[in-house]
Amino acid sequence: MKRPRRVTGGVVWIGVVAALLAGVVAMNVAVLRLNMRLDKLGRERADLRAQNAQLSSQLSSQASAPRIQGLAAKRLGLVQATPDQTSYVTLPH
Repeated sequence: MKRPRRVTGGVVWIGVVAALLAGVVAMNVAVLRLNMRLDKLGRERADLRAQNAQLSSQLSSQASAPRIQGLAAKRLGLVQATPDQTSYVTLPH
């Protein structure tokens, strides 16, 4: 009778160890998937930062004063005021 109990105990331990190993493998797979996702998001973040820098550069060049003055003169016929055409208003405090 001692033999069957010993075999049963060994089978139980093999089952426990197999379940623990399966858990470790599943955990490693989950970590690998998360690392792959994190790497992909890091690349997307770098791409978005590059696009943001490019758009910021375009925005600053589009908003430059000489460009706006040129468009105002060309499209609207506006010209720069001469010093004798300029007056200032003093506001009371």
